[in-house]
Amino acid sequence: MDIRKSKMAWVLIIVSFLLFILLILAVNGQAILAFDTELAHFIHTLFPASFLLFWEGMSSIADKIGIGIIAFLFILFLWWKKKDFVGITAFVFCVGLGNELNKWVKDLVARPRPIAAAALETDSYSFPSGHAMVGLLLYLFIAHILAKEIKGNAGKLILAAIAFMVILLIGISRIVLEAHYPTDVIGGYLLGGIWLFVWVGLYETFYDRFHKQKGAGTKLSS
Repeated sequence: MDIRKSKMAWVLIIVSFLLFILLILAVNGQAILAFDTELAHFIHTLFPASFLLFWEGMSSIADKIGIGIIAFLFILFLWWKKKDFVGITAFVFCVGLGNELNKWVKDLVARPRPIAAAALETDSYSFPSGHAMVGLLLYLFIAHILAKEIKGNAGKLILAAIAFMVILLIGISRIVLEAHYPTDVIGGYLLGGIWLFVWVGLYETFYDRFHKQKGAGTKLSS
């Protein structure tokens, strides 16, 4: 699916942007804190911390080391197998600048971390969740590229389901580990979705232009 021409994608991005702005305006208020407390309690009843190693593992695939290793392997794949230099550029900027955007918004909103996170987190602020946002950018960009390698719709749906499940579990892990409030994770998803839309759109645009120029050059040389 070409998201540049998808009305549904544009509607989702606009709605995501509006919801994200509303969260920024509300995130330090008492009403949203009460909502976070209730939702976090509900999530803890569904996903007990007794599976601590599992949740730590899910969180680790979206931390600096996990992101770095997976991003490096994917860049090798794009370079060695696909020779997709447009994809490499878009991927690096999408994930790298997305991480910097996350830090900037965190400093802008300046929401304190949950009290329980003080002993295990860095001195960064809480909103939006970097794990949720950058994890979404990484795994959905990878899924978008890999989907081009799959011919059948069933295979593409399975790939999308796996990617979304991984992203969802990363977000849940941040709540279960009490590193973030639920609205931090939601905010990370919203901002990540907006940022991903921009870079996938740019990737598709320049990918098409590059291959058109390459095709024209091949015809001229023949």
